Amino acid sequence: MTDRPTVDPGCADAHRDDRFAPPPTVGAGLAVLAVVLLGLDLRLVFGSASALISEIRRDYDLGAASVVLLTTGPVVCLGLFGALAARTVRRWTVPTVLTGCMLVVTAGTALRGIPAWSALLLGTLLAGIGIAVANVLGPVLIRLLFPHRIGIMTGLLTALVSASAGIASGATIPLKLHVTHGWHITLSIWAVPAAGAAAVLGIAASRFRRSRSRSEDTMHHAPHWRPEVLRSPTAWAITGFMGIQSLLAYSMIAWLPTIYRDRHLSAEQAGLLLTALSLASILTALLGPMVATRLQNQSILACAMVALSVAGLLGVLSNTGEPLIWAILLGLGQGGQLSLALTLVNVRAASAPIATSLSTMAQSIGYLIAAAGPILTGALHSATGSWTAALATLLGLMGPLAVCGWIAGLNTDAGTDRFRSSAQECCDGRPPTSGCSP
Repeated sequence: MTDRPTVDPGCADAHRDDRFAPPPTVGAGLAVLAVVLLGLDLRLVFGSASALISEIRRDYDLGAASVVLLTTGPVVCLGLFGALAARTVRRWTVPTVLTGCMLVVTAGTALRGIPAWSALLLGTLLAGIGIAVANVLGPVLIRLLFPHRIGIMTGLLTALVSASAGIASGATIPLKLHVTHGWHITLSIWAVPAAGAAAVLGIAASRFRRSRSRSEDTMHHAPHWRPEVLRSPTAWAITGFMGIQSLLAYSMIAWLPTIYRDRHLSAEQAGLLLTALSLASILTALLGPMVATRLQNQSILACAMVALSVAGLLGVLSNTGEPLIWAILLGLGQGGQLSLALTLVNVRAASAPIATSLSTMAQSIGYLIAAAGPILTGALHSATGSWTAALATLLGLMGPLAVCGWIAGLNTDAGTDRFRSSAQECCDGRPPTSGCSP
């Protein structure tokens, strides 16, 4: 039985400070259910649309630019509207804002059922705005409700986010063929789980408001841009890591089914490849944070996750006839990268305000970087008539991704960029102010 590491005095203070203790009126079961439903609904819009790109393009006679707008618009929303979280959380509690986000996602997703190109685009962008704010507040919700389980709950949230796009992609075509018999209704039916998430978060929000002084703490830790974070090389490395890994992820979500439909797989088979990618990502999404929070330095772990993506991209590029293997490798890499990026937001932050500011920065700027992925991939395919140049470009970006991951994984504080001593680490590697397990 190993000795428990020496706990820094700041860690002891974290035990005595119950500002981040789960509100007793919310309840552990409801809190977990809220996180589960939130994670499942953050990517359904993306995966469901990507599975039907060929049908949408045919029925509306869309050019490449319009298709790119549909696939990339929501990702742009993630970057442009994520900063709204700062304003909303200063007025309402985090669960209340997330309830509103899920209602917006529900409305936008339902709007896609109207048989008009303008309704499809507007509904997709509206859902993207709701998802943008929810993306930023997801880690904040975990920090508020599960201060002693940040690693495992971040892994759970990331696993569900990673899986949701693939679930939607794999289920959309069978739903169209056997249930709705039309792609408009198929797209809108994904509003149902979003409505369920809104209902559960609404119950949590009502209980959350009744817990003592909760809104004051939430407002105090609202995400905003802090100068020391903007000046931090560590923070920019985390942002770059988040951005480039998201660029690869959204490029695959948008185009992987189309790549293999062009290689003569059926629509169902191509959609199931994205499902396999997403299901594979669950493993590393769950394990990544649990490993990362037990390490002082996560650089090697970050590079290992990048290596999995490199192997998967090489397989897709070579077109050797084993698409399932390459999809699984891509999923393992992407799940680990996303969960590690979100974990680093908490691990590299010395305080809750720094963590929330870093989350806003990494996701707002990171998703603007990510938006270039589907655009660049689609443009290179249109210009060359094949997927070789697009896939080779994505492969080339794995070098900068590894560099960002190496720097972000170094044992430093974002904001000061000072190296930590082992005495500054607490329990499972989190900074003292984030709370530790007894």
